[in-house]
Amino acid sequence: MAQIASVFRRFIPQLLHMIVLPIFFFAFILLYRPFGIVDYLGSEWFGVHLTIISCIVMLCIAVARSAYYFIPMNINYTIYIFWCLGEMIFTSFFVALYIWLVLGKDMPYFEYLATSFQYISMSLVFPYLILALAVRTHDYHEKSVNQGTHNIQKMRFYDHLHNLKIVLSPDTILYISAEENYVNIYYSEAGRVREYNLRSSMKAIDELCQDNGLVRCHRSFYINPVHVKVLRRDRDGIMYAELDADDVRHIPVSKTYYGRLSDIL
Repeated sequence: MAQIASVFRRFIPQLLHMIVLPIFFFAFILLYRPFGIVDYLGSEWFGVHLTIISCIVMLCIAVARSAYYFIPMNINYTIYIFWCLGEMIFTSFFVALYIWLVLGKDMPYFEYLATSFQYISMSLVFPYLILALAVRTHDYHEKSVNQGTHNIQKMRFYDHLHNLKIVLSPDTILYISAEENYVNIYYSEAGRVREYNLRSSMKAIDELCQDNGLVRCHRSFYINPVHVKVLRRDRDGIMYAELDADDVRHIPVSKTYYGRLSDIL
């Protein structure tokens, strides 16, 4: 299953969820009053209860979206759907708790929970879909504009919080190495070799590297075959790749990846 587009992990989409979902919930329930919700909450204090419940929805979505933004995870589209479903269930727990404690009706809590989930899921499923489509459409538009403006494809590197940190042309990258919680990107600029330390992991940039012609030559290294001058074995039998840039270390090549790299060269 393909990983979810990186745009879904950025800050602005999370902020949109925190704002749009509770506002839509409030407006939808207030205007249409579906599923007999007026009788359920009581007509006398309906507006007050709806306002408080909408605030609860906002707080729960804010907590869930903050966790989604800050916790590093590899998420595909199926998992994302379950995450959105989990947000609605999480919100329903607190909405049901408010109704159970404040309205004081003679019903078990879990009956309130089931009813609350029905109201919340039926009200929010459409804004969830609209937001997902809007974010995806924005991503497609952004990529098409970038490709149309720059004829050369760019590599966009994001950190562990999904913030864009550096944009490079694939042909300028020499190699990428991993070190603890960072990846070190070595690239050429104005005839000089430069280094950029990115808070990320090799797994997080794996798809980006493969899509842009970089090849894995070691569990801790990606190398650009365009800049490989020669593969050489030292006296101890260890294979190295020499690059065409000055003052660059020799890159180790493990047996696991040697065959693929040599075929490309």
